[in-house]
Amino acid sequence: MLRDPQPVLLFDAECPLCRRSVRWLIRRDRHARLCYADLGGTEGRAVRAALGDGRNAPDSLIFVPEWSRRLEGPWFLRADGALRALALLPGAGWAVCALRWVPPAWLDTAYRAVAAARRRRGDAATTVVFRPEEQARILG
Repeated sequence: MLRDPQPVLLFDAECPLCRRSVRWLIRRDRHARLCYADLGGTEGRAVRAALGDGRNAPDSLIFVPEWSRRLEGPWFLRADGALRALALLPGAGWAVCALRWVPPAWLDTAYRAVAAARRRRGDAATTVVFRPEEQARILG
């Protein structure tokens, strides 16, 4: 259930790499600070509608630090969003600090290259199923 407001990480649930990444985050988010939502799901569509046209590319991770069924503050795409979500996890501060030294354009280039490669590889054939306790952390 969504608390008001709460950080939400939107991901492409059709992408096995994205699903594996969310599973990895959920396992390390021991304090359940983050919620997750499918870009194409009800909550994901609500966030994308609040962001407006042009912000809903299915290969773009979106991080909203304060979401409560309306956009209350800034939001972050791709590598910047991933770093900000990662910063909420216990013990991840060192990785975030190290990656903050990398120019944002380089991080986004790497993010886009991975996104393009996952599409070319045909990862959609690989099924990644969330466990019930993981599924409970994903908003509808």
